[in-house]
Amino acid sequence: MSDPDATRTAPAADRRHRPGRPARERVTSVDRPAPRTEPLARAGRAHVSEAETLFTRSLMRAQGRLALVFVVSFVLAVVLVTFVISGIPSLHDQSIAGVPLPWLIQAYGYYPIIIVFAVAYTVAAMRTERRFRALVEHE
Repeated sequence: MSDPDATRTAPAADRRHRPGRPARERVTSVDRPAPRTEPLARAGRAHVSEAETLFTRSLMRAQGRLALVFVVSFVLAVVLVTFVISGIPSLHDQSIAGVPLPWLIQAYGYYPIIIVFAVAYTVAAMRTERRFRALVEHE
């Protein structure tokens, strides 16, 4: 018979390599992805013409200008609504269902502005891209 105290006091190395029990092995991966030496294959045409490059750059500039105009005008609209809320004292005296009117404007008045600007920007950006596509397809 084996002594139960002997297994408790045996060194850790002896307990791992007892007869009848396989030795523990740690498995690690040594496979690492090799760095790519060749460029990725792209679907579609391989050659981009100089005209397409010019049209693409002009599209990028047009989209940038459009975004800048919409951001500036959105900020101006929000600032204008904020000044209207704080600058008209008679608004503070009015309330709807016990809630002061400036609070309602702050809570619900900005969302329509956001939606209008988002829809207008999307429509304008799509129109710009349609014009770009017409130029490229014409080429």
